[in-house]
Amino acid sequence: TTNNAHLERVYEIGRNFRNEGIDLTHNPEFTSCEFYWAYADYYDLMRETEEMVSSLVLKLFGSYKVPFTLDSKEGKSKEEYVIDFKPPFRRIHMIPELEKIVGEKFPSPLESKEATAFLMKALEKADVKC
Repeated sequence: TTNNAHLERVYEIGRNFRNEGIDLTHNPEFTSCEFYWAYADYYDLMRETEEMVSSLVLKLFGSYKVPFTLDSKEGKSKEEYVIDFKPPFRRIHMIPELEKIVGEKFPSPLESKEATAFLMKALEKADVKC
């Protein structure tokens, strides 16, 4: 065991394997990077992530804008998007944003049986499989 008591940030890069199936789109072996940051809150982590992702995209593609093509479920048509990674990223509050998209107010508290039933119905309506 290493004593990291005097380090404000600790990073760990490691190989991982999950005992799951493998196919053309899924490999159960991957590398993860974890970090721990003393005295940081989630705003600090959002800024750090934003800086890391946007600078990585700029370095890899020479631009913050990256084209992305999404095949339709039927495979007949393709939807083309341009994703802009230029900081600052838009910050949203998840539940109010989902309420806008769904067009309904979510039951509260979210841990309630009523909320679970509401969310399951919304997923079914949107044809999302869980």
